[in-house]
Amino acid sequence: MKLQGKVALVTGGGRGLGRAIALAYVRQGANVVVAARTTAQIEQVVAEINGLGRRGLAITCDVGDVQGVNHMVDEAISHFGRLDILVNNAAILSPTRPLAEVTVADWDEVMRVNLRGPFLCCKAVLPQMMRQRSGSIINVSSGLGRDSSPYYGPYATSKWGLEGMTKALAAEVKRHGIRVNSVSPGVVATQMTGFIGSKPDAVTPLFVYLASDDSSSVTGEALDAPGWR
Repeated sequence: MKLQGKVALVTGGGRGLGRAIALAYVRQGANVVVAARTTAQIEQVVAEINGLGRRGLAITCDVGDVQGVNHMVDEAISHFGRLDILVNNAAILSPTRPLAEVTVADWDEVMRVNLRGPFLCCKAVLPQMMRQRSGSIINVSSGLGRDSSPYYGPYATSKWGLEGMTKALAAEVKRHGIRVNSVSPGVVATQMTGFIGSKPDAVTPLFVYLASDDSSSVTGEALDAPGWR
């Protein structure tokens, strides 16, 4: 029970990797706020959480909307009284085409969800974590945020930006006892990948480690789920 007594907020938690992370946290003793845009999915995950004997809270939220994010965090803190872990998992895949063919609207939407979203969520949770003098923020990145690949320009750019934000924020909040790290999960079998790759449960141990006190000295790191040990 590495997360006994802790409260986690997982965005994009209605399916795939987000759902797997939420349930992994529950099995380690945490109560979990599950957020996503699809209400039915997050309510199903919360039913699973409750079935495992922990407390869950479903909040419908678009992470790119500042008012929605602030409401989500306020509701989470009001319900549980604290917030120890934020997993910025919500993301969308960019159009797989050359940058010259990407529309401005498509570019803006990827940045709104994949980069503005984590920024808004971090900004919203930090006051509570600073009051607690503790917290762990985990940004779900990608190998495309650490290397180059054609035809994924908007998505890769958003993840490169997320890596930069991770390191900058980690340096800023370390003195408050807050840790900020990024995780590249590799190719995981989710709707985004066409269900090709590792099972989501195979990569959750790293997320548990970063959420727990076992990683109390780890911050500003970019970790890969495969082979992280």
